[in-house]
Amino acid sequence: MGKFGGIMLNPQQIQQLITENEALQAQVKELDEILTLREEELELLREQAAESAALRSQLDLRLEEIASMQNHIGKQQRKTAGAESRELELQQELVDSVQLLHQHNDLKQQFLYASTQLNDLQEELQSLKKKNNMLQKIAVQVGELESKVENLSFERDTLLEKLTQLENIQE
Repeated sequence: MGKFGGIMLNPQQIQQLITENEALQAQVKELDEILTLREEELELLREQAAESAALRSQLDLRLEEIASMQNHIGKQQRKTAGAESRELELQQELVDSVQLLHQHNDLKQQFLYASTQLNDLQEELQSLKKKNNMLQKIAVQVGELESKVENLSFERDTLLEKLTQLENIQE
């Protein structure tokens, strides 16, 4: 059993449609050629979606052409069952192209946001490097001061010892 416009057909109705379609073969051939041209145009639109900002006006022009073709296809649909599936395919490809365009724009915005964050992180890293260098210099100075304090403490202890010895001798 086949389908026509959502209605289930029996074998006799299918045979009747086939008989009626034979008279329309010339029109169907012409329509298929037009549809083939439009499918090629849609494929070009998909390839050009990566350049969305510059090609937005071209996409609008193609959409108008496709809308015009959809009207022509609508007239032919009343005569052939095959034209209906072709129109649905074109509409889906158009929807897919528009979705690809939106996805491209979203990805571009995400990339710009990520780039900005990366720049901020790089600046923060530079600031941390500068602070780290300053802390290292301070650590070296603290080490030098500790060494001086240790030397002075040793000298003081030595002097105290000598003083004690001198006091012991004088007594």
